[in-house]
Amino acid sequence: MSDVQLPDLKFKLWTMLREDLVQYVPAFEDADTLLCPICCRPLRYEQFSLEHILPQQAMKLDPTDVRNAIIKNERSGLTLLCSETLIVGNKSYAKGCNGWKGRNFDPHISDLLKRGPFSIQFADTHIIALLVVGYLGLFKQYGYRVALTDRSLVLRNQFFNPRRFTKHLPLKSQMVLSGDPHTQYGPETHAYWSDPVKVYVDATKATIAIRNYSVILSLSYDPTIPLARTLAYAPRKHVFRPDLRLAFQ
Repeated sequence: MSDVQLPDLKFKLWTMLREDLVQYVPAFEDADTLLCPICCRPLRYEQFSLEHILPQQAMKLDPTDVRNAIIKNERSGLTLLCSETLIVGNKSYAKGCNGWKGRNFDPHISDLLKRGPFSIQFADTHIIALLVVGYLGLFKQYGYRVALTDRSLVLRNQFFNPRRFTKHLPLKSQMVLSGDPHTQYGPETHAYWSDPVKVYVDATKATIAIRNYSVILSLSYDPTIPLARTLAYAPRKHVFRPDLRLAFQ
């Protein structure tokens, strides 16, 4: 897809995410800002940029027949991340969460998709990189309903700890399962290439399939259950209370 179309894609995502956010945090209806799904900072349109969930450099490694059959943006998946400078501790990081992901995680994801887990020195960062991809895929499917929860805060905080697991990350999220990757394109493998992050929800657990890898994320609520909107009193499990804490604090 031509880069000329990227501004239009960005605006469509911005509009969609704004509508989703206002559902759960009505105070944003009159504000011309959006919460970054990672750091949770309220920022303006120009402070966001398009983010390829699977990195673009990894898409260049796909077989030729796959690249000819399915466009890059479909194979990678798109969302918005902030591009505004981050200040974490006493250090400043340019290009926001988008730049942080590109610097700390995208090379590891590319390594996994190119060479597999047994041909590289597998480290915690590889698992964390897959967790980040899984979280962004979960956000792409369920939006702020999963992003603004205490369990997602654990993942968003892990994003800013790229080298080692935090003490709050569940043990079941500290592992990755892997199978043999597909190497060719065909009708039976179309979904493998075109749907880069598949989400399977079971109550408060989400199993995320990233091509031939799988990780597990914990959820605060089952996002497939509709929220109660008209009852005078909503049962606790149907109440959504947004967690607006910043991930790097």
